[in-house]
Amino acid sequence: MFFKIDKNSIVQTDKIVGILFIIPAAIVIFGIMGIPFLRAVYLSFTDKVVGRPEEFIGLQNYITLFKDMTYWKVVKNTIIYTTGGVGVKLILGMILALVLNQRFVGRGFFRTVLLLPWALPGMVAAMTWRWMYDSTYGIINSILLSLNIIEMPIPWLSLPSITLYTVMVVNIWRGVPFFLFSLLGGLQTIDGQMYEAAYVDGAGAIRQFFAITLPSIGNILKITTLLSLIWTFNDFENVFLVTGGGPLYSSSVISTYTYDLALIQNSFGASLAAAVSVVPLLIMIIFLSAKAKAN
Repeated sequence: MFFKIDKNSIVQTDKIVGILFIIPAAIVIFGIMGIPFLRAVYLSFTDKVVGRPEEFIGLQNYITLFKDMTYWKVVKNTIIYTTGGVGVKLILGMILALVLNQRFVGRGFFRTVLLLPWALPGMVAAMTWRWMYDSTYGIINSILLSLNIIEMPIPWLSLPSITLYTVMVVNIWRGVPFFLFSLLGGLQTIDGQMYEAAYVDGAGAIRQFFAITLPSIGNILKITTLLSLIWTFNDFENVFLVTGGGPLYSSSVISTYTYDLALIQNSFGASLAAAVSVVPLLIMIIFLSAKAKAN
């Protein structure tokens, strides 16, 4: 006797079983991240300060925030820090990936060395760069002085016009290996016969890059860039440990400014700091929604 197997029923059963397995993890994630996030959104509409219960005040925190010139300075810093940092990491990572994808003596050694910035603990890397930037004892000024490139030590950590770019260098140095090895993995999956055929057809290196390499690693490039954008936008460790966001908020970004309002300027309390952190999230949701509709 033969039984007819209903494939649709099997598919539906698999979906239900999959959802049942996901539910426990979803509950845990919501408890760890979702509830605090909803609490932060709620606090942004209150006058909450440490030591007394909150009262609902509507959009007052956001009105106060949008009138604050320091906040707009921090937003500008965050945009420069994120776009500039990710852009440079993408370019350098792509160049290094293309180089290390070639066969040459010592390739394994260079791959290991270039992985070190990503492997180092964040605090170790940041404090090392802070020492290197020191205007009195730092190695960067010592080298520049010995080469007669500068006549006086440069105050890398206290000159408002350069501190943002100073800490951006640290972020780039740490983030390039992520792009490098992500893209290198994608490059190694490309069939070499495609390049041989393109060469026979007369395509040069640049034409091969845009016609074969970029399309082949397009998905990896998108995912890597998106992750780097999120991490760079939320970078707190590098900025806080290297410059502390100063001087005069010249290197402060959204994450460090939120910390400053919530834990340093106690007179503002948690509500305004929550509003600072909620605004970028709303902008990101609108951006992703618009992008999803466009696709």
